[in-house]
Amino acid sequence: MDFLFAVHIHQPVGNFPSVIGAAFARCYGPLLEGLARHPGFRFALHCSGPLWEYMERNERTCWDLVHELAGRGQVELLGGGFYEPILSIIPEPDRLGQIRMMSDFLAENFWRRPRGLWLAERVWEPGLPRTLAAAGIEYTLLDEEHFHYAGVHDLAATYVTEDEGRPLRVFPIDKTLRYYIPFHPLDDLAAYLGRIREGGAAILGDDGEKFGLWPGTHDWVYGQGWLERFLAFVEDRGIRMTHFSEYLDSRPAAGRIYLPPASYEEMTEWVLEPWEQAAYRALKAQAGPEARRFLRGGFFRDFCRKYPEANALHKRMVFVSRQLQAAGDPPAGRVELYQGQCNDPYWHGVFGGLYLPHLRESAYRHLLEAERATPDPDGWQAFDYDCDGREELVRRDPVFGLIAKPAAGGALVEIDYRPWPRNLSNVLSRRVEAYHREPGAEEEGSGKSIHELGKTVPPEAAELMRPDPYPRFSAIDHFFRAGTTAEQFRRHEFGEEGDFVSGEFVAEAAGRTLTMERRGLVRAGDEHVPVAVRKTVAPFGGILSVDIEIENLADRPLALTYGSEWNLLAFPHELELLGRDGASLYGGRLLFEPAGAEALWSFALRTLSQSEGGFDIIHQGYCFCPVWSPSWSGKGSRRLTVVLREVDGR
Repeated sequence: MDFLFAVHIHQPVGNFPSVIGAAFARCYGPLLEGLARHPGFRFALHCSGPLWEYMERNERTCWDLVHELAGRGQVELLGGGFYEPILSIIPEPDRLGQIRMMSDFLAENFWRRPRGLWLAERVWEPGLPRTLAAAGIEYTLLDEEHFHYAGVHDLAATYVTEDEGRPLRVFPIDKTLRYYIPFHPLDDLAAYLGRIREGGAAILGDDGEKFGLWPGTHDWVYGQGWLERFLAFVEDRGIRMTHFSEYLDSRPAAGRIYLPPASYEEMTEWVLEPWEQAAYRALKAQAGPEARRFLRGGFFRDFCRKYPEANALHKRMVFVSRQLQAAGDPPAGRVELYQGQCNDPYWHGVFGGLYLPHLRESAYRHLLEAERATPDPDGWQAFDYDCDGREELVRRDPVFGLIAKPAAGGALVEIDYRPWPRNLSNVLSRRVEAYHREPGAEEEGSGKSIHELGKTVPPEAAELMRPDPYPRFSAIDHFFRAGTTAEQFRRHEFGEEGDFVSGEFVAEAAGRTLTMERRGLVRAGDEHVPVAVRKTVAPFGGILSVDIEIENLADRPLALTYGSEWNLLAFPHELELLGRDGASLYGGRLLFEPAGAEALWSFALRTLSQSEGGFDIIHQGYCFCPVWSPSWSGKGSRRLTVVLREVDGR
């Protein structure tokens, strides 16, 4: 039997240096040192580009150790997209560029070009063989689920697939081994390996973080000696550790197969809505093993459907990529774009991912830096930016970049402060997640994979599981029932009297000015009164001004409370509330000024998400809603203004 063993280690672009340093101290360093003490244990290593760069600068002991392991032929280095993108969701030129960047890096620093590729999150689509072959890649590793969906039963062999006649060898990762190593006793592993057919291969590829970073694993793997016992087990049993490229050269493919879009099984569940996950799990429990080919979860791209914020980030990335191509692909912009394509903030599962504001902010920061390499267009551009069949309007000047969505309440869905750069609209709405409803006892210890650990929702987080009824955009128009309070607004326990929050506006752009108008209805007692709202968005000279005209189209007088809701990314140390006059943001760099508002309702936006260790309450930004309570005479109108102002260009 051949044992093919691959380790993948990754930390996302924008993660805290202290977290990465702890990962090297508790996991990556001890793992590499332990493997180096057993030269006969041959394995493959994939290290993502962000980790290579950090290792080269800050962890020279590990860097030199990888050099030693590569030099003596103990380790085979795997390629991939350099900044760990989901290859299938980025434009084709960027796929090739990211793969070639990694191959060039490994060739320059370790004197070998990789023949194999680690596919981020094992997200597969049938067109990838053509891309990988064009980039010089001969093989990749995929989870056994991919093969079950293709009707393949023998997982102790390798196969070939193709697209447009471009072949690619594919290695099936054994899910049982993924759950056994390092979580089960070696007797369990020995029994399982004994069932692999003669002449077959045991194939494992999985996250290196399970060898010291996941809950309970550091003590189990190193303190209680699992790693040393495992390496001794391999040596004592005479198990042949084989490199993937060596196996490729010595063993022909067992056959040609065609794999449908897939990822590992847990990912295909995470992408489903909570009620879909429940139905899927019930079906799996009822179906027998023969149904595995026909019963599968969701498709990775559905994260863009499930989470509007993931879709916004993805479409922003695609837009910047197109701008760079149109500008001649400037190298500085390309590297920033690649960093903005790092996969972690584009999805959410057992890890924080999309829920972590510092990862989303990092992605947007790199995308906005990449955009600097392209010329600013004149005026407003109208096109279907987010691919929903409705046009958005896009504009940028030296200070502010804006995306307005007339079809969604005439809201500003993105406000970029370009001097930093930061997407001020980068906040996350609260939503119901499947794990909010799943009770479980907190379990710790050595025998549980991260996918098997139970988690308990903290009781103080109950309010954070209240879903938001609309996306957290800015310049949202509310008409409140008389007597509505700031606390009711925060808890969504108020009556929405108008139909403007998600209603469709008509837009007209002229020069730097964008006007959006909707003629809708507002409830007044038992009647619905026609009301028009016109919003004029005018960015100029470091001032973003939104002038709001509210016109009573009926003959009768109207008494209303109106609020303009804005949701902005800011952390507690970046905010100073100024009463009804507004707020000072980012150390006074920007002022939020609602002219003549009677009050400013504000509260912190927080979400509850699961992570490796349990549940996290995460600060996502702030909601601001200045309110006015004027009276409108019949056929009368009032003008209100909200300004976001840069102070002294600091």
